[in-house]
Amino acid sequence: MFVGREAELGRLAAVRDRAPGAALVVGEAGIGKSALVAEFVRGLDALVAEGGADPGGPAYAPFVPVLRRLVREYGAGLVPGGGRRGLACLLPELGELDDTPDLGRARLFEEVLLLVERAAERRPLVLVLEDLHWADQAGRDLLVFLLRNLMRPGVTVVATSREPLRLPGAEVIRVPPLGRDEVARLLGRDDVDAIMARSEGNPLFAEALADAGATTPASLRELLLAGAEKLPGAGLDVLRIAAVAGRRTPHEVLRQVAGLDDLALDEALRPVVRARLLLVDGDAYVFRHALIREAVYDDLLPGERRRLHARCAPAQPDLAADHWHAAGDGPRAFEAAWRARRWDLVLELWAYADGQDHAEVLEHAARDALCEGAAHRAEDLATRALAEVSDPLRAAHLLELRVAIRDLLGEEGLDDLREAVRLAPRESRLLGALARTLAWNGQDDEARALAEEAYGLGDARSLATLAELTALDGDLATASALYARARTAAPDDDALLVSYASEADVLQAAGEHVKAEAVARRGIAEAARLGLARARGAHLAANLAEPLASLGRWREAREAAAPALELDPPPIYRAWILLVLGWVAVQEGSLAEAAGLLAQARPLMRGRSRGYDSCLEPDLLECRLAEAGGDLGRAGRLIDHVLSEHDLTRSRRYAWPLLALAARIGRVRAAPAGLATVGRVQEAYRATFEAECGGSWAEAVTAWRAVGQPYELGQALVRAAEQDPARAREPLREALAVAAALGAEPLRRRAEAAAATARVALSAAPGLSVRELEVLGLVAEGLSNRQIAERLFISARTSGVHVSNIMAKLGAASRVEAAAVARRTGLI
Repeated sequence: MFVGREAELGRLAAVRDRAPGAALVVGEAGIGKSALVAEFVRGLDALVAEGGADPGGPAYAPFVPVLRRLVREYGAGLVPGGGRRGLACLLPELGELDDTPDLGRARLFEEVLLLVERAAERRPLVLVLEDLHWADQAGRDLLVFLLRNLMRPGVTVVATSREPLRLPGAEVIRVPPLGRDEVARLLGRDDVDAIMARSEGNPLFAEALADAGATTPASLRELLLAGAEKLPGAGLDVLRIAAVAGRRTPHEVLRQVAGLDDLALDEALRPVVRARLLLVDGDAYVFRHALIREAVYDDLLPGERRRLHARCAPAQPDLAADHWHAAGDGPRAFEAAWRARRWDLVLELWAYADGQDHAEVLEHAARDALCEGAAHRAEDLATRALAEVSDPLRAAHLLELRVAIRDLLGEEGLDDLREAVRLAPRESRLLGALARTLAWNGQDDEARALAEEAYGLGDARSLATLAELTALDGDLATASALYARARTAAPDDDALLVSYASEADVLQAAGEHVKAEAVARRGIAEAARLGLARARGAHLAANLAEPLASLGRWREAREAAAPALELDPPPIYRAWILLVLGWVAVQEGSLAEAAGLLAQARPLMRGRSRGYDSCLEPDLLECRLAEAGGDLGRAGRLIDHVLSEHDLTRSRRYAWPLLALAARIGRVRAAPAGLATVGRVQEAYRATFEAECGGSWAEAVTAWRAVGQPYELGQALVRAAEQDPARAREPLREALAVAAALGAEPLRRRAEAAAATARVALSAAPGLSVRELEVLGLVAEGLSNRQIAERLFISARTSGVHVSNIMAKLGAASRVEAAAVARRTGLI
């Protein structure tokens, strides 16, 4: 009987009404958490999928029955690839896992999210996850991921736990003890004072005390078993079978294990159900409380326990490995674990192997560990497998696996890839992977030769590498055509998304920020469509945030980064996003925030983290942060480290920015010989470096104006004013306008300080953005809206909107008056 809990039921209903939503039902053992949830879902017009954790259960145990129910209800076709890319690691019935490059739990998490959301499109969905206090960390991580990213309506998650857990957005519902009247209603009697005093309102204990009659059990186990001891022999046998079989025991399993016909089984079960030790749940039976199951199981003699596990194994193929293991039958446990692809258990039982390939099992276990988020364990398993193989081709593919694992840890695998290619010199995919890594490390000639060879042998992925090298040489048109071919020929989803990420990156490096933004947005849309928002989608989010930051659209950069970070992406992708946000924070003057972001990013970038550019990126941010904070000693030490430990000629992105900063603090006066300068951004940084070394700041201003990066333009304008005080007024006015438009406090302070030194009076621009100042200058030249649009590569409609906004801000009634006001106030 269910009594009370009206307030708690109301809160659960409110959570469902605002779905997507989640509730965590918390309470001590026996307090009625499961009963509350069962009452809540009873009669709901929704698909209810239930799962739960057991002590020592396998990874993701609470989710396996939930996912199996959804797949059986709607099919695995709800997710790309039919679930064989991620879900198959938890549901072997989907078939062998596809051999795809996007290893790890990123794919699994995304496929679970897609399956849940797309199932909810067909019918409202309630996910019930019991006993999360026993869940493994991987299962909890998956739940947190779902709660952070469920966006579509129709999904309600209800979890139970004996202890509070940190679940984002979940409403915590604590289940209190029952009152005296409620205990009386529960037991159907009025003389409950003694029971109430001893049970303290715990429903399970109250019922157990009522079952015990006049006796006073000496321990909790005796209390819980009081009802069981009164059962007839057949009923007690069935109860013991259910305790061994698991959380939920199908009727057919009980029939097979008990060896009874249907009538005899019904007679044996009737007193068990009447005593409410087992509850009917569809075509199965569940214990009224997990503590009762534990007590019954613990009460079994060792021999009884082993025999019952051995009888349950044939009736429960999914759990056969655990049953045979508990029964002490190592050979059968090994065989069942092998069939179920329980590779960790296979390794534990390896003494019973008969000719199986140990290295192959280590490899499978490494892939499983990565799916569980245990990347370091995956690395160890792959390394152990490598030590056991002698076949060159197998060793080469294991090295490739280890490279993929280390890649997600933030470490490039150049040495491993060279060894893999040595072992298998005609494997096109290995050649292509080596070419890509060499390109990251600035070894362009060898990278190009290997990429061409790999492509000739059939590795379509290498087209993206050839496109990247072509773009870095300055031929963006040819590179664009190669990227288009790479997307058409992409052998898998990951290769397709890599082509978008690579193109966005080289466009950003070349100063084509608007084009980089467009490519990154297309890639992000593709990643979402393919169910890879957490992996390559996060990579592309970094590719989107960076051009937005360069264009001075800092709020948009933060908006692009936030949802990607919430997806808990692989370490290297998270690091890249954090570094972009760190640079935005430095420009805004939020130095404490920048320091925090850098501190988060550093540990995620182990080793050289994909070559020289990625390695130098955190060094550059740290130098900028130190300089912005006035700690020139620290900035100098960092620069000295970079100059002594790195070959800057291998960097296409960060060599010139680092040298410009080094020159500014007096650490260098000449650039290394052979340092390339490709693209407008690098040309602008080189002009900045030369100006820091005594050259013309006017030339740096011209270079940054061509690039379209307002913050760097503002910095150059201030330095130009300091270099030529007689002409300081106009550049300082423009720099101040840029600072106001961006919200860049350091730039504003620097411009005002330079104005004070030069004794230049500055009047603040009346709220005009950088783009509006550009348009205002063209209005003053007498250009029409269409001519302005052609000059700035915008639509005539957009040009007209800018002109209208400018006139309103200046209080001008005409274009001529706006131009006059601008000249009079020094805006142009």
